[in-house]
Amino acid sequence: MATYDLIIIGSGPAGEKAALEASRLGAKTAVVEKWIHPGGASVISGTLPSKSLRETVQYLQTLSHPELNGICAKLDKGLTVQDLMHLKNVVTLGRIDCIFSAYRASEIDYYQAKARFTSEREIFCQPEQGEGYYLRGDKFILAVGTHPFQPVDWPLDQKIILDSDGILNLNRLPKKMGVYGGGVIGCEYATIFGKIGVEVTLIDPRGTLLSFLDHAISTELQEIFIHSGICLRLGESSETVTLEGEEAVLTLSSGEILRFDTLLFANGRQGATQGLGLEELGIEVDGRCQLKVNDQFQTNLPHIYAVGDVIGPPALVSVSNREGRLAARHAVTGQPVRRDHGFIPSAVYSIPEIGMIGKTEQELKAEGTPYAQGVCYFSDLAKGLMLGVKEGFLKLLFCPRTHQIFGVHILGPQAAELIHLGQAVMKLGGTLDYFMDEVLNFPTLSAAYKVAALNGVQKGDQICQKL
Repeated sequence: MATYDLIIIGSGPAGEKAALEASRLGAKTAVVEKWIHPGGASVISGTLPSKSLRETVQYLQTLSHPELNGICAKLDKGLTVQDLMHLKNVVTLGRIDCIFSAYRASEIDYYQAKARFTSEREIFCQPEQGEGYYLRGDKFILAVGTHPFQPVDWPLDQKIILDSDGILNLNRLPKKMGVYGGGVIGCEYATIFGKIGVEVTLIDPRGTLLSFLDHAISTELQEIFIHSGICLRLGESSETVTLEGEEAVLTLSSGEILRFDTLLFANGRQGATQGLGLEELGIEVDGRCQLKVNDQFQTNLPHIYAVGDVIGPPALVSVSNREGRLAARHAVTGQPVRRDHGFIPSAVYSIPEIGMIGKTEQELKAEGTPYAQGVCYFSDLAKGLMLGVKEGFLKLLFCPRTHQIFGVHILGPQAAELIHLGQAVMKLGGTLDYFMDEVLNFPTLSAAYKVAALNGVQKGDQICQKL
C-alpha cells in the first residue's frame, strides 16, 4: 500500500493547485481522479470549453459585420458543430497536457480511479479496468467539484434534452433551442447559440436574469437579450417535460406548450460527493451534496480538507485555485490561512460579458448607506466606436463625501478584464479621485473609469448638499 503525506481527490482547479503547492512545500503528494483526463469541469465540461466556444462565436460575429470592418467575409460552407468546437478541443487538449507536465515536473503521483474512504486515513481506488488498490494518506483534500443538478422529472437523454455537460457533445446545430434557467450557465449559452442564428427561448422561474447582479446591469442585459432575438419567459416554471420523437415538449406553469429540437436544463449544480464514503466517516454533507468547512478548509475531521465548488459559492475557478493552495499550505505546514468571504471579482461570459466587484445598489439601499453613482456608456468612447459597441456601460458606486468606491459594475466588451482595475484601486484604498486625476491611455476601454468618475462626482456633490 502506497503511503502519502497528502492525497488530493479530484484534479480540477482546486485539486491541481493544491497538489502543486503541497509538492512545492516538500510533501509526498498524490492525486486521484475518477475521470479519464484531469482538469475537472473547468477543463473538460465547463469553464474553458464554454468560453472557447464563446470566443469562436465572437470571432464569427466580427467577420460578419462589413459595415464595421469594411470586409465582407463569408464561410465557404455551412457552419457545423465541428467548426464551432474546434477551438474548444484545441484548448482542452492543450490544458490537459499542461496539467500532466506540471505533475511530472513536481513528482506528483497521478491515479486515474474512483476513490472511496474505507477508514479515516485510507481510500480504496477502483480504476475503470483492472483490480482496485488501496492508498494511505496522513491528510486528504477533497476537490471533487460539482456536476449539473439532475431533476427527477426531466427525461435527460443528453441528445435532445441535455444538461450543461451534454451540451458540449452536440452532434448537430439546433434550430429551435430552449434554455431552462436564467443563471450564469443559462445566460451564457443562450447568447452563444443566439448569436449564430439559433432561435432561443430562455425560461427562468425566478423572474429575473442573474438576480445577484446590480439591478441596472440585469435590466440592461434583459433588454439586450430581447433586441438580439432571444425570447424570454421570466417568472414561469415547468409543469411537465416530455420527449416526443425528435422534440422536447415543455409545458409551462401558465399552460403554454413549447417545443424544441434541443432543450438545455441549466438550473443549478450540486456537489460530486456521492460514492466517497463520507457519511460513514461522519463528514457532514448538505442537501446539495456540498461540504461545510472552517476558515482553514477543514471538515469536521480536521485531517480531511475540502476546497473549490464542493464547499459552495462563489464557485469560481479563480477562487478554487486560491483555496487549493491555501488548504495545502495549512495541511503541510500548519501555517494559518483564512478563507476569502468577500471582495472577490467575478464575471459572467455572456455576450456582452459582465464584470463586477463590491456592493450593488440594492445592497447599499438596504443598508441605508448614502451613495452616488457615475456611469460611462461604451458607445460614447472612441474605442467603443472602433469596436462597434452599441450597448453596455461601466458604473461606479461611491461615497459622495469621501469618494470611497463601494462597487464597480460593467456590462460590455472585456468586462472581465476591465474589472481588475477597479479591484486594484478598491483593494489598495484608492478613491474616485484616482480615476479623475491619473492619465489613462487613449483610445482604450479603460477610459470608461475616468468618464464615469467625472460623471459621478458632480452628482456626488449635489447629494452632499442635501445630506
